[in-house]
Amino acid sequence: MEEVNLEDLYKIDKDRLLKYYERIKNQYKSLDPTEIIAQFLFNQSVGPSDEDILIILNYFKENLNLSQSLLDFAFEWIRAQTIRLEYKKYIIRAQYPIGHLSLAIDDCISTFFLKYDRHLRKLLKDDIYEHEISALYHIFFSIFETKDIDLPMILEWYKNKVPTIVSEDKKLDTSIITLRLAFSLIIVKDYESVLVSRSQSLKETSEFQKQVSSKEVSEAEQFKGALIERMIKTYCVKKGGLSSKEIENAVTQFLSSYFKFGKFYNYDDFKSILTHSLAAYIFSGLTDYFKQIYSINEIKTLISKAMTIFKDTNKFDVFDGLAWINDLKPYVKVALLDFAFHLIEDNIQEVSAPIEMISQSQESSQIDQYDFESNFDLSLEVDEFRTQLEEHLKNSNIGLIERRNIVRNKVQEFQTKKRKFLK
Repeated sequence: MEEVNLEDLYKIDKDRLLKYYERIKNQYKSLDPTEIIAQFLFNQSVGPSDEDILIILNYFKENLNLSQSLLDFAFEWIRAQTIRLEYKKYIIRAQYPIGHLSLAIDDCISTFFLKYDRHLRKLLKDDIYEHEISALYHIFFSIFETKDIDLPMILEWYKNKVPTIVSEDKKLDTSIITLRLAFSLIIVKDYESVLVSRSQSLKETSEFQKQVSSKEVSEAEQFKGALIERMIKTYCVKKGGLSSKEIENAVTQFLSSYFKFGKFYNYDDFKSILTHSLAAYIFSGLTDYFKQIYSINEIKTLISKAMTIFKDTNKFDVFDGLAWINDLKPYVKVALLDFAFHLIEDNIQEVSAPIEMISQSQESSQIDQYDFESNFDLSLEVDEFRTQLEEHLKNSNIGLIERRNIVRNKVQEFQTKKRKFLK
């Protein structure tokens, strides 16, 4: 059986990336070529900072094969993100015997990283030290959302553990040692995280089932979200999309099961019940695969975020039941859409008000000074608009993940406006 080429197996859109790289190069003409590639990678969400990326590029460019460029190196760093995503999916589905983490290490290395090692070495000089390759894998495949990459420290750590053996002026093949030492810690950490997530999910499911079956809580004190549970389950299985009418019906049923017309409710009395109930029904609707990834507490966080926005917007604490239903409905929609967006990002159909509302509410406190409307120059290409927006937000105090969310939401808004403009 012919072996599948790694570039075909883990594809990256080189044509699009090259066009984007050219835009970066034209935009930052005062930078040298290495700095331009660092900015290009940072804009592709690779690395925690462009400064760290620049240090890595300057170090490894001396180790590149003469037929390879630093841009080729950048493309492989981007490809590594695709491979890591597939590897994470694989290890989440895996069921290794308890106490056999060595099996997990060998399985993942043989399934993913042996082939990648052969591919990546074509980029590098033959006389590169093995500890440098281990350090490179550590950088390419570690998650560094909230921490810096200390290249000298990483190199020093591997230098004392990964041998480079030369016999009769020929470097011996010790790649399996390089791979095991580079990936063992990463694989063990990822798989242990999966085990903890599974254990927590089982515990939370058990607790929820006990709470649902408990007779101590009266029917009047519960929110009922059967439609929400069914909607989430269907969404997980079919990966289709959420229609506005479907969400409207599910949210209305959920809120109406608790709030009654003519009765007055205090916000502080029901907010925790609503948060817990909504999170529990969402979690109950998840398939086993997604229960391994998301916990009830993570879902509660998204709901709490929407409820905080609601509280900041509405200053009154006591309302009639019908008023609570009408006023809370768009915010519960936001919580559902926000979770669904995280769940299967590319499968959500456009829904008008809620996504727009939450993106504006979350961003307004941090970037009020930036007038997005006046900067929607519809003559720009989408990538050009993205570049301008990323450059503006680069020096802000907004965190990396939040910055990416802002860029994603605003680019979607720009695309919608541009489509209408071109009609």
